[in-house]
Amino acid sequence: MVDESRIPQTVSYDLLQAQFKGLNLAEAQGVLVALLYSTSFDHFKDWLQELDHIRFDESPLNEEILKILYDKTLDEMNSTEFNLRLLIAEEEHLKERVQGFIRWCHGFSYGFGLSSELYARLDEDGKDFIRYIVEFSSLDTEEVLESLGNEEDKLALEELVEFVRMGALMLYFHLKDQPKVH
Repeated sequence: MVDESRIPQTVSYDLLQAQFKGLNLAEAQGVLVALLYSTSFDHFKDWLQELDHIRFDESPLNEEILKILYDKTLDEMNSTEFNLRLLIAEEEHLKERVQGFIRWCHGFSYGFGLSSELYARLDEDGKDFIRYIVEFSSLDTEEVLESLGNEEDKLALEELVEFVRMGALMLYFHLKDQPKVH
């Protein structure tokens, strides 16, 4: 369980992202969520290894903050309150939110693809969800922004974010009781 007192309540996504110049946190969390589906004994270690593959510079990563993010994400994934929060910008920062959503889906696709046996264990709904995530990960930010002409379109974007958030949780609950391997 995460000690919430270790995370100041005024920390915004932008402030957090500023701590990681060479890493997109939305993408990193997407990778993490997908890795949590695997049967590994040490998801945190696996995640740190994969972050080296998606970083775009060699600046050192603050593992203490990453451990807090890991613990918080794991707690949210295991919560029966379905309170996973995707690490993407808030609604008022539309361009950054769209970019974050696409990068989160890209990270998730990458992380899920690391374990081919997981896909075989999915039912048809789970396989459809993965196909949607892959499609979302290939969207172009500028094209999405151009298509968001009115409030209805922006609401549709929020519904997609919610679909991905809930789908990730449902898939986790479906896959989490697999036997562990080394």
